[in-house]
Amino acid sequence: MDSNNQSGQPANPSTPAPSAPGQASPQSVQPPAHPSISHASSVGEALSNLASWIPGFAGYKAVEDRRIADKQLRAVIGERLSKVKSRLDNLVDTLSRSGNMDSLPLIDQSGRRMEKIIDRMRFADYGYAAVFDRVQMGESELTHLYQYDAGIMQELGSFDDAASEVEQASNDTDRLRTALAKLNALTGEFDRRFEARKHLFDGLPTS
Repeated sequence: MDSNNQSGQPANPSTPAPSAPGQASPQSVQPPAHPSISHASSVGEALSNLASWIPGFAGYKAVEDRRIADKQLRAVIGERLSKVKSRLDNLVDTLSRSGNMDSLPLIDQSGRRMEKIIDRMRFADYGYAAVFDRVQMGESELTHLYQYDAGIMQELGSFDDAASEVEQASNDTDRLRTALAKLNALTGEFDRRFEARKHLFDGLPTS
């Protein structure tokens, strides 16, 4: 996945000044914009694009396949984020063994935020799942949903990049705070985008 603005330079010269020493400034850290997904020319192309991220993806067209497909999507997201969480856990272990304890609470906090998303991937909301089963989707709705989900899958690469920045900054407290703030912003934005996914079905007829 292409990385967004990894030059380290501010995207806007009017970016607010950082907060006082010892405090991260989430307001000054912007998560990457939603990736630009090229519009598929057909529902089949949109499905193929999404299926390239998810082995054996069943698709959402057949009602009986929807929960299976949704679980497949969630399983891949959960697996990818679990690997990032493991990298944070390993960093905590490394810093603990070296006696560098000051940054551990910050890293642990970021890991807990990510763990909440991982848990959401494992356990779908019952009400959402019920609507997802019954909603009537034509080719236009299916194409839109496939493209939305492909955008979500593309964003996962940003977590790998953010985790690498955290690891590289582990011996510099100020850099580490900045890297963690970026990871936290990414986590929060990803959570909001996945939550917004359920509203794609608002207004659609149900069977």
